[in-house]
Amino acid sequence: MKKLHQRYVSRRKGSFFKKSFVLILLIACIPGLLTGAGIYLFSAAKIEKELQQMHENQVKRQISQIDDKLEGLEIMLSQLAYDPRLMNGLADADLQTDFQTTYRLSKSLFVLQDQNPLIHKVELFIQGKEPILLNPEYSGMTDRNILKAYHSLLEGGQNVYWKDMSAAPYGMALVHKIPGGISEPFGALILTLDEKEMGHLLESLSPYSKGTALLFHHNQKPVFSGSKRGKANFESVLKGMLEKQKNQQGSFVMDWGGGAYSVSYGRMDRLNQEWTYVSASPMSAITAPVLFLSKLVASVSIAGIILAFILSWYASHKIYSPVARLIKLCSGEGKAAHFPDEFHWLEKRWEDLTEESGRLKKEMPQAANVFFQRLLGGYFADESERNLRDRLKRWGWEAKDNVFTIIDIQLTGLYEGNGAFTKKDESLTGFLLGNITRELAGRTFKHIYMTDVRSLSLAVLLMSGRKTAFKEETAQFVRELTDVICGISRLHVTVTVSKTAHMLKDIPGMYEEVKEGRHYRQFENASQVIDLSRKEDMPPVESYYPFTLEKEVVRALRLEERDEVERRIRLFIRELSEKGKTEIRIQPGMMQLLAKIQEEIFHSGLHPYELFSRKNLLQELSELREPERAVGWMMERVVSPYLKEMEGRKNRQQKRLVEQVLEMIHQHYMNDISLESCADQAGTNSYTLSKAFKQVTGINFIDYVTRLRIEKAKELLLETNKKIHDVSEEVGYRHSYFNRIFKKQVGIPPSRYRQIHQESS
Repeated sequence: MKKLHQRYVSRRKGSFFKKSFVLILLIACIPGLLTGAGIYLFSAAKIEKELQQMHENQVKRQISQIDDKLEGLEIMLSQLAYDPRLMNGLADADLQTDFQTTYRLSKSLFVLQDQNPLIHKVELFIQGKEPILLNPEYSGMTDRNILKAYHSLLEGGQNVYWKDMSAAPYGMALVHKIPGGISEPFGALILTLDEKEMGHLLESLSPYSKGTALLFHHNQKPVFSGSKRGKANFESVLKGMLEKQKNQQGSFVMDWGGGAYSVSYGRMDRLNQEWTYVSASPMSAITAPVLFLSKLVASVSIAGIILAFILSWYASHKIYSPVARLIKLCSGEGKAAHFPDEFHWLEKRWEDLTEESGRLKKEMPQAANVFFQRLLGGYFADESERNLRDRLKRWGWEAKDNVFTIIDIQLTGLYEGNGAFTKKDESLTGFLLGNITRELAGRTFKHIYMTDVRSLSLAVLLMSGRKTAFKEETAQFVRELTDVICGISRLHVTVTVSKTAHMLKDIPGMYEEVKEGRHYRQFENASQVIDLSRKEDMPPVESYYPFTLEKEVVRALRLEERDEVERRIRLFIRELSEKGKTEIRIQPGMMQLLAKIQEEIFHSGLHPYELFSRKNLLQELSELREPERAVGWMMERVVSPYLKEMEGRKNRQQKRLVEQVLEMIHQHYMNDISLESCADQAGTNSYTLSKAFKQVTGINFIDYVTRLRIEKAKELLLETNKKIHDVSEEVGYRHSYFNRIFKKQVGIPPSRYRQIHQESS
């Protein structure tokens, strides 16, 4: 049997060994070969193009830096030219005798010259009877040729400009006439660039040893060169190729001396002058690293094949050992003969185990939650203590020699608006309460279980193995929890602590006791702790109910005075809180007030069940923990729906009443009609009718009757030939009064009104 097993293992090893060896060899060799060949055959051209593009981008960045530096020089020279402290009165100053002015100007020129390495020299030329030159020290002008060259700087219309003064010889200079903005300047500031520093800047456009860079003035004369070749014919050919380009900027490839050059060129505006830059770099210098790298990768890949063959042979021998051991652990020795592919079987087995493990992990919190809920609810009353301890042990709780207690935590003050949260943040506040409680309790106690947060309240089952220090730990936890929550949310915390127990069967009774005990809290918004182990020390509180305020609330509700109702309810709850003290005595008082309001609703002909949309108001009222929230709840859920319904009913009654009176007016407007007579016929009083009439029609009773009579009179005047006396009687007026009221309403007498309309028709 032993030989048979060895033959079986050898056979399996040979099959798996061959597969693994070939696979490892392919994995080790092919990627390197493909990578080297791919880089060499396909990527070289693309990388060459990318490198050329990178070179062009580098040239643009360097040109941008050069442009910024030249622009900085222009700004610096302009600031000096427009400096009133230096230039005011300079035209009339005698610098030969005014040493202070001469010293100040020379100092400013020295400072400007030392600020930037691109500046070779800064000069101040002032023409006059005796021309003066500060360069930056004071010197007279005697050479006529030099004086002529400086006088030429003041010619032309430009106030500031670049000038090629290489013939002077001074090189490239920035000239700013002074004073600025005047047609007849008396001098000029001349800033000469340092050719060596400019050459270094241009060298950055072509960092390669065989490259070159040129900067042309607007007359296409090169003013600066960063060439490392030292061949004038190369630069002349480069200039000729540049003149053939049609675009303002771009790049092209130029062949020279048996090699290719990448040429980038562009324009740069300098004070209404267009300068041209050009950079030429050898392509071989740009792409040589890529070609070398490609060949190197291919060579290393070929060398790696030999090494990979040796290592693959060795690795294949080592691979099977853990595989065989893993199969043995999962199925037992020899059972793998039933599976042609060990890894497929291991994968399937692993998936089954993982799926089962994941399902158990997902169900464990839910199952544990169900267990603790049933434990708190007393559903294990028939279980023995030993069985309960065994079941609790499955969830990681070792109940032996441990002590238990239950703490109820509830937050108040959210609806007062004094905290960091508002009433819209109730869910966020509940989330905060749960997280803080879980974190702080987990630090102190061995095991904890928390119920879900409901109405900003939750209960925590705590277990600890230190019996002697358990009360101190609990008190410390309560203080820390209160401080943290009050500090973060500025809300009030009420903590109810149950008695301690050593038996699991006592936990349901403790839970019921702590739920009842939390009603002993003081109803005023303040953090407090209720220790049920000292329940007998709580002072008894006499019963109190504010009957007078209850009657005032009902009276204001009957008069439909919303603000007064809210004020009386607030006084009612405030007095009830001050005299009743605890929640257990205040809740019945609020329920009694709700019952009294519902009684008044019944008397008004409404049914609370329909009015309040079939909601359980008693359940909602029992969950209120704050005086201000109780007031808001009473107004929002009870008083407002009732007053809204009564207002709607009153509006409908008023509208029917006014419609009835309007019909009476239209039928009897020609008779002696009054507000009192209409009120008597409508079955109401004149005050109610007048108020309703004004609210519905927008005008009072007398004005409406007057307007109606005048409109009827207009119709009779225009459509009939009746005398004005007869018209006045038909609309219910005496003739003399009719003339006055008609003129008052229309603006003209009735006879004139008829005449005007007859003439127009």
